[in-house]
Amino acid sequence: MMPLVLDRAALDDVLRHARETDPQECCGAIVERGDRDEVWRFENVQNRLHEQDPVAHPRTATTAYALGRRDVERIDAATMNDPTAGSLKVIYHSHTLHGAYFSGEDRARAMFGDEPTYPHVAYLVVSDARSEGEARAFRWSEDGRDFVEMSIDLR
Repeated sequence: MMPLVLDRAALDDVLRHARETDPQECCGAIVERGDRDEVWRFENVQNRLHEQDPVAHPRTATTAYALGRRDVERIDAATMNDPTAGSLKVIYHSHTLHGAYFSGEDRARAMFGDEPTYPHVAYLVVSDARSEGEARAFRWSEDGRDFVEMSIDLR
């Protein structure tokens, strides 16, 4: 699998976002515009969902993330290669209590039924919980029918 190629500045911005929102998980996207990566910071609406319906949404933003409707619309525009939106490259979030790994919950949120919602997009998970600046990327593998880790090359 090809590595995820990211601008160092974009990864630094994602890590900064995670530190600024700690102890809550952050979430966002990275879009490619021309030859550079642009970070879109999203609001984690998980606490709002939990307050509205704690049975359907038992987790808070400390251990989960959810994208708001407006952010999903921005992602959808970027997947359509809308020239004003850029091209969607990464969906990211942080883990505040554990290291950077693709959890079962992360997998469930990345799926629509039995298929990945965005099969050509990398999922980036960052964390300072185990080691400062830990970042790991995952992408759907059609062969394995699951998300697999991919290397990250910084430019």
